[in-house]
Amino acid sequence: MRLLPLICLLACLPPVLAAENPGKGKATAFVAPATKLPPMVKRLGEPGAKGGLDYLVYLPADYEQDKAKRWPLVVFLHGAGERGTDVQLVRKTGLTQTLERRGTTPYVMIAPQCPAGGWWDTAALDKLLDQTLADYRVDQRRVVLTGLSMGGFGTWKWGAEHPERFAALVPICGGGKPETVASLKGMPIWGFHGDADNAVKLGMGQTMVDAAKKAGADVKFTIYPGVGHNSWDKAYGEPELEGWILGKKK
Repeated sequence: MRLLPLICLLACLPPVLAAENPGKGKATAFVAPATKLPPMVKRLGEPGAKGGLDYLVYLPADYEQDKAKRWPLVVFLHGAGERGTDVQLVRKTGLTQTLERRGTTPYVMIAPQCPAGGWWDTAALDKLLDQTLADYRVDQRRVVLTGLSMGGFGTWKWGAEHPERFAALVPICGGGKPETVASLKGMPIWGFHGDADNAVKLGMGQTMVDAAKKAGADVKFTIYPGVGHNSWDKAYGEPELEGWILGKKK
């Protein structure tokens, strides 16, 4: 009988998600954060199929109240550390974490998970965006793409390949091939980088920004003095960023 209270207590504990501890090579517990903004988990394609993606969907609290309203859409691409087969890891950092801590979102947001060991596949992302536009009431003129680190590279790449799909880009501590951004003429871009970033050097971001400006993009570039690779906490915490995103329309 004494075991009953303990069993009840264990049943009430939140689920934990296995995450690798690179320092000791042992599995550690990642506890899914308590949130007023729980995401839906969805999948594009069959499990294990090439081009398949698990992804999170965040909806505004009043999404169902006005059936005629079409919402802005933000696509968030995570960094290399959140790749894998457990989509809940995408909630650990970046814009997903920012929205969950706040508990509200003024736009629909999707956050796909890149498969383990992979890179952002823009063909798969195109299919995901098509599916999202079909599934949710979003304004196709107000789709904004953002990402951090590997996702910053993905933002530059996908945005340059299909600029017609996006109203604005927000690449954070990313880089890419400057010769690809000629297509971004007129594109609003707000980039962010830390000048002490040793993972993706500031020069990599600066090169992309300079090339985009030369191509005629409408570019802002915020550099954080003394900040290392994690410039995304500051970037997604910028008081003016959300209004900037919401104000963009093709």
